[in-house]
Amino acid sequence: MEYIDLSLAKLKNVTKNDNTYTFSKKGGSLIFDGEKGTICSRKTNKDEYIVFDVTNLSDFSAAATLCFKDDNSKEGITVKIGVLPHVKTTLALKEEAAEGGTLFLKRTLGRLKTVVLGAPVKLNCLTSFAFGVTPSPNEISLIIHSAYISPTEPEYPVPEVKLVDTLGQKKITSWQGKTKDEAELSAYLKNELQKSPAPREGFSPYGGYLKKSFAPTGWFALEKEGERWYLKDPLGYAFFSCGLDCVGVDGDCNLTGIEKFCDYLPPKDTPGWARFRRDENTSFFSWSKYNLYRVFGDDWYDKWAEITKRRLSDWGFNTVACWSDGEFIRRSSMPYVHILRGFPRTEKNIFRDFPDVFSNEYKAQSEAWAQQLKELAEDQNMIGYFMSNEPNWAFVDNLNITAFTLERPEPFASKNYIIARLKEKYSTIDSLNSAWHSDFSSFDDLLSGVTNLSKEALSDLDEISPELVREFIRVPALALKAIDPNHLNLGMRYAWLSSPALAAGCEYFDVFSFNCYRHDPYNSIENIVKIVNMPVMIGEFHFGALDRGLDATGIQGVATQSDRAKAYRYYMHRAASHPYCLGAHYFTLNDQPYLGRFDGENYQIGFVDVCNREYPEIVAAAKQTHEEVYRIISGDLAPTTDKPDEIDPICY
Repeated sequence: MEYIDLSLAKLKNVTKNDNTYTFSKKGGSLIFDGEKGTICSRKTNKDEYIVFDVTNLSDFSAAATLCFKDDNSKEGITVKIGVLPHVKTTLALKEEAAEGGTLFLKRTLGRLKTVVLGAPVKLNCLTSFAFGVTPSPNEISLIIHSAYISPTEPEYPVPEVKLVDTLGQKKITSWQGKTKDEAELSAYLKNELQKSPAPREGFSPYGGYLKKSFAPTGWFALEKEGERWYLKDPLGYAFFSCGLDCVGVDGDCNLTGIEKFCDYLPPKDTPGWARFRRDENTSFFSWSKYNLYRVFGDDWYDKWAEITKRRLSDWGFNTVACWSDGEFIRRSSMPYVHILRGFPRTEKNIFRDFPDVFSNEYKAQSEAWAQQLKELAEDQNMIGYFMSNEPNWAFVDNLNITAFTLERPEPFASKNYIIARLKEKYSTIDSLNSAWHSDFSSFDDLLSGVTNLSKEALSDLDEISPELVREFIRVPALALKAIDPNHLNLGMRYAWLSSPALAAGCEYFDVFSFNCYRHDPYNSIENIVKIVNMPVMIGEFHFGALDRGLDATGIQGVATQSDRAKAYRYYMHRAASHPYCLGAHYFTLNDQPYLGRFDGENYQIGFVDVCNREYPEIVAAAKQTHEEVYRIISGDLAPTTDKPDEIDPICY
């Protein structure tokens, strides 16, 4: 294969041995700029691939990074790639990834999740390229076997190595609570099945707090008393939503092309084999399901549902949160939140998943999409619905979506709207040219794609951006209310307020939701409330440790399982203490698969592991916390000050 060597031997922090290179740091990067043979001394080609063959010598996963900068960017684009330990892995990245058009890149053999972060760069203005690793709790050692640029996508060889045991657990290490064999698995789960739920006194049939009540509406609704916002259940009792995301058997592991990493997989003629796969045409396999089948046979789902309903009650959770199993929700009769599927798109999106919001197509798609709410509109157990989760376009801080629209050469109804707004402001093209330091002959020149806009032009366009975001919210939100006027619109679950423009359209929500991956959510809640002035709900948070079972902590890392317990209690106390917070939902019930879920995430974030074994420390903390939240809300109990020992997270 023809390739261009990236000249690793010239770089610092790299040691050479037998034509391979070892890069060891807790975090950092190798900078490729201005050296002969590097990416910066050649004309870039977005169809070519930057390739690194690496081995992670550490005992945990690593987050490798490929960073790009151009003439205009201070931070640029960072592509973060998860790398398994002790496996030689080919990391290949198409150069067009630096343009930021796609947030999550496809998984290739051997590697874990890949995410693109930061502001898009222009490849023809590229000034530097860097390879590195994110900060980690322990020193990470990577062997860099080769690094080159390829005109075609490389092969992804997978070595002969066993990484997971017959139960789907990490094979190469042991830990407290690791299930030894199928006999121990069976004894544990059968014992769990025999346990009876402990009665919860002081709560309504919906889980509302009997000591605090308001006028009932027959639906979950909002109530404000003084400075404090409350959710109230259909009977009128105060309800702070303590939820678990992804309540299901879950555990679908993406084994596409890496089946050889497994000690054992059941043959396809195993009775009921297909039920352990996502479907017969994929290589997604669930050890969580198969382990239950090993113990309970064909009744495995019924037994799991019985165990899990009892656990949620014992643990004090009152909400089955997003992406949970619909059959379990029906059987449990617990309050739940619903997230709608497939947010409306247009045939041509403007940037990532931001559609042409002023088009008739968007309105028609929104009305069709809203129909899925019909079947739930009369369900009193449903607290409300989320319109979407973490829109990909909103991951770019301070994205000027209006400028991005004008830069695209394609026709968009939204572009026509922008030009009409500019005509309102400037009346004539001469006035616009004077303000923008431009030389357009007419407003029609703005239709064909405009680049190199002046700072004055960008400022004007930034003022219009909230109008596009508002339309992004308004059109589908009104379509939903037309179908279901009974339930609360819980918002979009933004990853964060990456731009003040994201608050536009919040008047069409009943609750503003966001996912808050912090150890202390209070200031994040406060900052958002100052902008939106409405009650908020946290859709996701979690904490992971490296002392049991998995190689990555997830977005927030702590030292041990005991610290996970402290982290959960501290977080929920701080959330409940804010008068505008209605609840917080933990992500997730289950650990993720060791070899990665559909996109490659493999985080130690569950209340239970792949064998459905509880993590006793965080379970105990949840029980205690959920008994305390209403005392926190009333002011009878001060939030705990007992904080966990934080560590650098391993996530991607």
